[in-house]
Amino acid sequence: MRRRSPEERYREGRRLDLLGHEGPSTPLYEEAAAAGYGPACNELGKQRIRAGRTIEGLQWLRKAVEAGVPEASLNLAAVYTRRGQAAKASEYRDRAEPGLRAAADAGDLTAALGLRRLYRDRGDADAADAVLASARAHAETSPDPDVWCAFGALLDDAERVAEAVEWWRRAAEAGHPEAMYLLGLGLHDLRDPAAEEWLERAARSENAYAMGSLAQLALARGDEGTGERWLRRAAKAGFSGAMTNLAVLYRERGDTAAAVRWYTEAMNAGDPNAEHELQALVSGS
Repeated sequence: MRRRSPEERYREGRRLDLLGHEGPSTPLYEEAAAAGYGPACNELGKQRIRAGRTIEGLQWLRKAVEAGVPEASLNLAAVYTRRGQAAKASEYRDRAEPGLRAAADAGDLTAALGLRRLYRDRGDADAADAVLASARAHAETSPDPDVWCAFGALLDDAERVAEAVEWWRRAAEAGHPEAMYLLGLGLHDLRDPAAEEWLERAARSENAYAMGSLAQLALARGDEGTGERWLRRAAKAGFSGAMTNLAVLYRERGDTAAAVRWYTEAMNAGDPNAEHELQALVSGS
């Protein structure tokens, strides 16, 4: 069997990650990042930071910056902003801008999203609007559901949810699993009863985030059995949030052993809150 290239491993990891399969995506990112593939270093860095392993995450983000990934500079800027290191944050935002602009001009709407946020955070509304207009022109002529889904995310980030929903619908109707999930969330925000139908379609396409959302909807209406089944499916797919929610469910039932097991699973899968909750449960606090 032909050995997959670092880019191929990264792309498969990214596909899984976008569907909420966090656990299975991690070793693929690790393999590609170890081979020096910049985008994988960036995603691995983000995962490590979300899991509370900040020092290691920063190391991977810096490797991604060195490999020429502009989004990694933006991610470092976000970390330094949270730490109150404004000068460092500004330095990395400035470093990100040329690469983001070049990628956005070439039709990369993920880069366009980062660029628009950069301008928004600077207070440059005209530049942010120009990025959105350029992205719209690209999306309107593209035959690619990935592009339609990404443009929906841009519109959603600009708080234009009704417009975002129509682009997600276009991609979802073409069979795009991430768009099905985002469409379901968007319709839920708009209080549209079709939301759950699209979340179910996303879940049938193995979107673990959609499974987790369906679980929450079921639990909110008192259907604990359905909620638990969806959480188990999402957890089996590697979604750490579902593992934590299962732990909460069992803790509320008084089943401490099961709660400890699921908190442990969630902690091992990278949920940053699971370790604290586990310690609190074991100590009885």
